[in-house]
Amino acid sequence: MPASTRRLLAVTVSVGLTALMAALPTHAQEVPPSGPVLEYASSTCTAAGDREVEFALRNYGDAAHVVASVQIQTGPDSNPWKTADLAGTLRKGTALAGHQTLTGTAVLPVGTERRVALKARLAPGGKVLARAVDLSRCEPAVPDEELEQPGRVWGPYGAKRTIPTHASPAGGQTTHPSVVKIPGGWNGYEYWMAHTPYPGSNDAWEDPNIAASHNGVNWEVPAGLTNPIDDQPGSPGPYNSDTDLQMGPNDTMYLFWRVVIPDLAQERIKYSTSTDGVHWSAPAEAMRSSMSVRRPLSPAFIYENGRWYMWAVDMVRSPNRIVYFVGGATPAKANWSAGVYATLGPMQNNKEPWHLSIVKDGNEYIGLLNDTVTGASGREGDLLFIAGSTPTNFASFPMSAIPRLKPGQHDRLYRATLYADTEYGKPGYRVWYSARIALNPDVWNVQQTFLHGADVHGSP
Repeated sequence: MPASTRRLLAVTVSVGLTALMAALPTHAQEVPPSGPVLEYASSTCTAAGDREVEFALRNYGDAAHVVASVQIQTGPDSNPWKTADLAGTLRKGTALAGHQTLTGTAVLPVGTERRVALKARLAPGGKVLARAVDLSRCEPAVPDEELEQPGRVWGPYGAKRTIPTHASPAGGQTTHPSVVKIPGGWNGYEYWMAHTPYPGSNDAWEDPNIAASHNGVNWEVPAGLTNPIDDQPGSPGPYNSDTDLQMGPNDTMYLFWRVVIPDLAQERIKYSTSTDGVHWSAPAEAMRSSMSVRRPLSPAFIYENGRWYMWAVDMVRSPNRIVYFVGGATPAKANWSAGVYATLGPMQNNKEPWHLSIVKDGNEYIGLLNDTVTGASGREGDLLFIAGSTPTNFASFPMSAIPRLKPGQHDRLYRATLYADTEYGKPGYRVWYSARIALNPDVWNVQQTFLHGADVHGSP
């Protein structure tokens, strides 16, 4: 079905909820604290039924502190404390100076016990601050109103997912997700993800990692696997980026990624293969190009009919364009054709392509295109749904498929991955997307959401 004829649904967006705590003093009784204090700030139920709970560490004095550790406890008091995985600035190693406030948001999966407690230890002195709150349980929001919006696919912002990384400090800061779902499972897991850790936008950690999941929500590193699959030193030396994960022939998984080598003014696309998700072959080259001729950013691959196909965003000169290549039975660099530029529908005003993912949905090629301000690198990024009946002719929908602003968690969208699925009996697309909030330093995370469509081709 042509993308221009798609009929779409509005989905229930996240609803903010407020928690009540017992024995809170009245305003007249409150005494302003003289030093750091840990407070419960807010909580939100997402459309997926997860709850996002935000805590704030405020410093009412003039002394400087460093967060030495942060731990979280969910459920009864008997539950063990565990290292907190927080989005935001409230994390181990962050300095709290003067009257500054640090905020951290934890995501509690569907069905989590209602009691949530957080504690932070400060240095110097080792002072421990704690706060607990009782909250109602969230339930997934079922879309109850069909809203016709021809030519647009959209959904709510997502729930943060904790993705294990090799980076330090730990905490799941990562980007460039690429997810493959294998019905019935592959080597013990139904979901596999490639991604690149990116704590604080530090490309020394931006190396290809692998994670796996039984449900697409809770991710882990398969036993026996050591990440990263390839390690580069980072700027000003070579650095990695832009992973793409695909199943190829002979029940073999292929991991692709981009390598930038500034000293040689070269960019390379490499790949590694595995038959068990744990043991990966030595990196091989799929493509090599001079930065003055072509810069294939965010490659996206499909294997069908015995051949490999690749799309990428060519950023050798602005405005960036999507380029398409036809390969052979293997992705080896000798097998690729010369690139052909694909046509694309209108972009948002003063925007150009930046990152890309593409999958086959029935007879159509569909994907999510991350844009950027023209001439900038990932600035003010949105995610646009694209679809085409041929691999070189796409229609784009110049409205973000996902809201760019998620308070406290992201104000820029980045590379995403999707596949056709259903939710509550409604067809659409399951999506994992990367996003960042512009802080100093930046904080990156992967979020999960669902884009609904009234009649989406190829959905089960």
